[in-house]
Amino acid sequence: MLVSLSSWVYTASHLRAARAAGVFASAEDGMLALIAKGYVIQPDEIQIVQAGTNSFDGSSPHVWYVTACVWGGERADRFAVGNGAHDYDQPGSYFLNTKEGWVHVSEGAFPELVGFWMKAFGMAGPGSAQATHEWGSSPRRGCVR
Repeated sequence: MLVSLSSWVYTASHLRAARAAGVFASAEDGMLALIAKGYVIQPDEIQIVQAGTNSFDGSSPHVWYVTACVWGGERADRFAVGNGAHDYDQPGSYFLNTKEGWVHVSEGAFPELVGFWMKAFGMAGPGSAQATHEWGSSPRRGCVR
């Protein structure tokens, strides 16, 4: 009983905070919004290079990880875009599908655990086991302009 109650409170509180930060039509829209908030000068180009379920077998279609490539702009933390090895940033983050839409859940909040309990408590949206962007499937094969 205590495990169920604490798991429900943990999941519900993280989802409430995530919804307050924004609910998106897709995980990709969520990533674009996250990037927009993270740059004081907007990037020259953004490319989503991977977006799909974080489970290898598709068993958690409501838990997605999205990776993007970002060229130009200026990050809010004032660090330069890229790290010297390349001229782009490559942010990635988790998005969970609720019944209201997609929300961003940071890695530190254990999104896979939140996703597990979402499914157990009937809080998960349908998601999709079909990725919209498979890593390396684009003609550019990753972060190439």
